[in-house]
Amino acid sequence: MTPPTTRHHDDPGRSPTPRQRRPTRTVAQTITATAVVTLITAASAGVSGDLTAAYVTAAHVTAAHVTAVDLRRDYVSPDDVPLGEGTTVAPPGEGTPTRTRSALAIPAGWPRGVDISSWQHPGSTEIGWNAVRSAGIDFVVIKATEGNSYANPYFATDRDHARQAGLAVGVYHYARPMLPIATAVDQADRFLAITGPTRSAGQLAPVLDLEARGGLSADQLAAWAQAFLEEIETKTGRAPILYTYRSFWTDVMKNTTLFSRYPLWFAIYNAASSPGPLPGGWQKWSIWQYTSSASVPGIAGNIDMNVFCCSAGSLTLSADGRASEIDKRYNAEARVRSLLAVPIRNEGPAGGGGRWRQFQKGLLFWSVATDVHEVHGGISVRYLALGGSNSLLGRPTSDEVDAEAAGSRQSVFQGGRIYWSRSTGAHEVHGSILRSYLAFGAAGSDLGLPISDEYSVDGGRESAFQYGWLRWDEATNSVSTIRP
Repeated sequence: MTPPTTRHHDDPGRSPTPRQRRPTRTVAQTITATAVVTLITAASAGVSGDLTAAYVTAAHVTAAHVTAVDLRRDYVSPDDVPLGEGTTVAPPGEGTPTRTRSALAIPAGWPRGVDISSWQHPGSTEIGWNAVRSAGIDFVVIKATEGNSYANPYFATDRDHARQAGLAVGVYHYARPMLPIATAVDQADRFLAITGPTRSAGQLAPVLDLEARGGLSADQLAAWAQAFLEEIETKTGRAPILYTYRSFWTDVMKNTTLFSRYPLWFAIYNAASSPGPLPGGWQKWSIWQYTSSASVPGIAGNIDMNVFCCSAGSLTLSADGRASEIDKRYNAEARVRSLLAVPIRNEGPAGGGGRWRQFQKGLLFWSVATDVHEVHGGISVRYLALGGSNSLLGRPTSDEVDAEAAGSRQSVFQGGRIYWSRSTGAHEVHGSILRSYLAFGAAGSDLGLPISDEYSVDGGRESAFQYGWLRWDEATNSVSTIRP
């Protein structure tokens, strides 16, 4: 297939093919068809992890020559070329050539940053990080890994030297989605094995660079990305950042809104002073990659340029990896500290994903999907006895609040609720019985508060309340009310 030769990246409906990972040099001289074939053959043989071959068809190659092959970005056949570092592959119809425009009027107070990979080390050239910092660059995001096997050989050196120069540092993984979905967890774990948990000062949260589909459907790709991101948040206690661009999200991901709670790093080269409308239900962006043709002292060739939204203070706060999301809420709210008292165990991974920490009088649970919520008192005791987030209840989705009956309290979880009062104690209600209970008015109904957890009966399940029972019938999948 002959790829298209023009795309309008200043069109807000189209994104560029983002993240430049290739040398910024364009071959000025013509090269022979034999040389092109040699290049492709070498790539197919896996000669170098950094070698990307141009996608060449009969429409490109004549017996005489091929001209002006751009080594920054060209078309790669997703079927014929092996995947190595620096390769950006899009299935037919999704790729776009690199055309870049700088933003015209980005506010001066927005912190500037670059993102780099091994391509910024042509001939093993070192980056002059002090010069980069002196040029007004505030942060850098460094490629650490790609797929299942590639690791950037310059990663550790660049990270350490950028830190020493005073830049905030982020790290990213270039995703190679594939089946089974569990490979996402494998890639996430390998990424963290290289980067560490990013839990120190001056470290941005880990980044998933999602711009290759690996032959997966939209639903499969969403499941893969979700598994990767949830593994990162469970292992680190931080909300990972998702990097993407508009046409990938709208066309390949079918504009899913499943990820709108994750911080967004958005690539669009639109010659404007902001990224404009965002896809996928996102209401705000964290990082904007606005050009791939910036020039920065200390870095060879052109480089991707980014801004952080939208102040130096925001960057400093986001780059403080010392505090997890649980830490941030506990430290910020005197009410929460009063309810829970002091911690009695270290924060760790929660069953079902996310993180949790136990305190003298209660618990804090967090995930990106559910946010940070406390559970305390009699409800927390019952919740732990049921198995905590490993139970059918999952993670809390609310703090403890008043229930409908005077003097009663409740906490809402992913899979149900726990109600408490001094006279009835704490009991869970879930599933079809909970839905019926809520329809009646819950604790404010004539059933009153639950006085048991749900239990098995012949042909179904049942929960007991102060003034009656709700029974679920397995054969009819219906709930009936039983009165005293």
